[in-house]
Amino acid sequence: MYVTLLERGLPIDEINELSKVEKGPGRPPHWEMVFWWTRKPLAGARAIIAAALLDDINPQQFLTHLFPCRGERKTVHTCNPSPRLVERLRGKKLLDPFAGFGSIPLEALRLGLDATAVELLPTAYVFLKAVLEYPKWAAERRIDLAKEVEKWGRWVVERLREDPDVKGLYGDAAVYIGTWEVKCPACGRHTPLVGNWWLARVKKGSEYERLAWMEWNNGVRVVDLGRVRAEVKARGEEGEGGVVKAGGREYRVPAKNIDARRETARCLHCGAEINHRAVDGKIVKPSAKKKVGDWYVKWALRQWNERYERYLRGETTLEELRGSPARPTLLVKVRAEGRDLRFEPADGQDVEKLWKAAEKLREMWGDPDIPTEPVSPYSNRYLFPILYGFDEWFKLFNPRQLLALLKLVKLIREAGRLAEEEKLGEGWGREDAHKYAEAVTTYLAVALCKYVDYSSIVAGWNRSLIMGHSLSMRGIAMMWNWDDMSPWTMWTGTYVRSVNTVIESLSYLVSAVSGSPGGVRVLLDDAASLSKLEGEVFDVVLTDPPYADDVPYAELSDFYYVWLKRALSGVDGGRLVPRFLPEAFFDEFGEEVTTQWQFFAPREVSENEGRFEYFKMREGFADLLARAFSNILRFLKPEGLLVVYYVAKKPEAWVALVDALWRRSGLVLTAAYPVATESEESVVARGKASVLGGFVAAWRRREAVDGEGIVDLADPAQRAKVVELVAKEFEKYRAFSHDFFVYAYVAGLSALLRFKEVRYAGAVLDVESVLGAATSIGFEGALRFLGVEVRDPYALAYLLLRTASERGVVDSDTVAYVQYATGLSDGDMVKAGLLEPVESGGANVAKRKSFRVVAPAEASVPAYVSALGKVRGRSKVLEAFREAEAGALSPSFKFDQIKAKFGEEVFKEVLALCRAFVKLCDAGVLSKDDPDVKAAEAILGASSLLM
Repeated sequence: MYVTLLERGLPIDEINELSKVEKGPGRPPHWEMVFWWTRKPLAGARAIIAAALLDDINPQQFLTHLFPCRGERKTVHTCNPSPRLVERLRGKKLLDPFAGFGSIPLEALRLGLDATAVELLPTAYVFLKAVLEYPKWAAERRIDLAKEVEKWGRWVVERLREDPDVKGLYGDAAVYIGTWEVKCPACGRHTPLVGNWWLARVKKGSEYERLAWMEWNNGVRVVDLGRVRAEVKARGEEGEGGVVKAGGREYRVPAKNIDARRETARCLHCGAEINHRAVDGKIVKPSAKKKVGDWYVKWALRQWNERYERYLRGETTLEELRGSPARPTLLVKVRAEGRDLRFEPADGQDVEKLWKAAEKLREMWGDPDIPTEPVSPYSNRYLFPILYGFDEWFKLFNPRQLLALLKLVKLIREAGRLAEEEKLGEGWGREDAHKYAEAVTTYLAVALCKYVDYSSIVAGWNRSLIMGHSLSMRGIAMMWNWDDMSPWTMWTGTYVRSVNTVIESLSYLVSAVSGSPGGVRVLLDDAASLSKLEGEVFDVVLTDPPYADDVPYAELSDFYYVWLKRALSGVDGGRLVPRFLPEAFFDEFGEEVTTQWQFFAPREVSENEGRFEYFKMREGFADLLARAFSNILRFLKPEGLLVVYYVAKKPEAWVALVDALWRRSGLVLTAAYPVATESEESVVARGKASVLGGFVAAWRRREAVDGEGIVDLADPAQRAKVVELVAKEFEKYRAFSHDFFVYAYVAGLSALLRFKEVRYAGAVLDVESVLGAATSIGFEGALRFLGVEVRDPYALAYLLLRTASERGVVDSDTVAYVQYATGLSDGDMVKAGLLEPVESGGANVAKRKSFRVVAPAEASVPAYVSALGKVRGRSKVLEAFREAEAGALSPSFKFDQIKAKFGEEVFKEVLALCRAFVKLCDAGVLSKDDPDVKAAEAILGASSLLM
């Protein structure tokens, strides 16, 4: 069996550095085309693919062939691999059964491979067509597809400008900032609910490039200081409100008057607290004993949604709708004046345009282009607007936004028809003319998706002037200051700007795949069946599977799906009919696929309690994942590698993966590395700062490798063998710097999962216990690699927490791994003075358990004494270590006092802990200025006199 570069040792640190560039300004252009939750850096994907297929290449030559421009620029994804490398890999076949946004198949295509990308969900399938198939098709036919999209995008925008129903709705405003207003139960007037009064707070250096906010004085007033030197003190975890000192004056920025977490608001007219409850339609003051009914604001918004739909159906009047206990309103109008912005209070005429749009929508009700599909009813954990009555997709847009979107859908559909007719008129064949029109229409629809994302009642205004969007987190949050964007203004997220972004993306993609001898297919299929691939085999399967409850793709991407379906389908007899990509929107009988969640959610590999209960599913995440991989392996050559990206942070998600591949499928883990991946922002995981990021792991069938048999970790000799395997694994990692914690875990996994079975005192360990053992052995072997050994569980726990913490904070997932390594629970570590619970940000439903690692803040006697006070009487080793630290700064301190007080064995453990700190500093894991490192060096220097 040949051993690939991926298995022998990859220059992963250099690859990760190149990948990290893609998280900032060096992002690939097509990532801006439309938001998708997870996208693997292209540099990393290219390196992993090539390393999984090559066996005899020097690592530095490997990097040079991968990225010929790496000596000239940091954004190496902008240059294609060398022709020699492409020729060497030509004809190899890669399968990605969970293709997502296509980073892996795109880089496979650039490397000259034949790539097959599979996705279950129609939304991802359409996006993959835009990223992979259409650019390759256009490049092979020398069609300037970017120019064609530009032409038809211009046509759509020009026709929209001429539409009498839309033309006057935005006027000269680039953006309106709106919110909801509710009828105050105390004074009866409608009061706006303002989540943040800041309009702009953009600091650069010692001054603010823009400082502006709203005030209330029987209406909104704008205070705009422009560019100014100022001192700003904001309030709260969200940085809202506060005090501004500028030009010798002091200003007060109001605090928000809505706090949904506490279920309270304040009337801007009379000052009354709005914490009332709605009980059987009656509004009552809250009880001091217990909450009854619904919060008034939540009830009022449900009333709005019910009346809004009744009005559109013609069942009630506009006057009744306007008298709803909740209704949309506008706060500020934003004009774009060159490169500058001008903020003005919105007036009655501006608000009136919302009602004018509502009247037009009423005339259109019954039009199949209105997305009346239901939002998944069980998704209130991450689709919070459901709780407020936003239970159909059209309700997530105010009347003006919805009207503009409906007009755009119709124009995009017409553009597709005209584009096809044009090419037929030029003598093109029917197949090519249809494919051309399909591609153009798809890109115009993708631009529509981006506009939808940035202009809704769940897309928030951002004081940084970098606009927020509806799907900016792994869920949809309720917004109190939302954006309403003119479609034709040149502003981030508008339709005009989105078309331009698509054009730039397309130019990049066509350039990337031009000249590649490889081919690409995008298939709409289920990884658990892969029915469209029967009889095929692949040289490598490389994929990025779902991570338990990370993203509920089926439910969330319906936000895009309902618009894609309309833009890419025809209309006949008042219903949608197949036109472009019909396989994405209609079943085998030609019936419309209403929503993804209704048709595909039960088959999606994911951990989703609400989904499981709603569909009465019998299989959980672990079973779904195992079934999918069992099927995927049928399509891998016997000697081929299965390479898996995994960004799961929860231990139970790792249990599911290892159970699927190691226990159920009998694979051997032959290599694993930490890799730079996408960043995380989640409405169910805000404040999360887990040290465990992304991993990539290579697996082979046991019969294809010299796998180990059985190991019993209770046997000292066998355990020592595994620890040595870990230390040897560390030799692959040329540097591990601040990722020591992660590398240790990966090395432990790599060592233990070579064995067919892991036992302890004869008893076979289940997967969770094996992972616990891997964590423990991983850290033991990692320290052995550094030449130290720490046995005391509290000392080891402190050492691991220090290497794992981010700004001194760890989350509950990270603590769970420390528990595996030491046997100490989070409660034990809190009692021992190692951790202090802290509260993370976000809504109650999004709270995470986080901890602050108790460590000296600086190298000073008071800081060491303070830390000593936390551990005194809890752990002898830590107490002795802290006493030694406090005395280390005093030349008169006698370290033999520590030895005499705590005993020889404890003193040896203190010295072992000190050596570990120094070695971690030498390895670049900890800073030389770290208080523990400084003290450890002093203690070792002084204690040497006692030896």
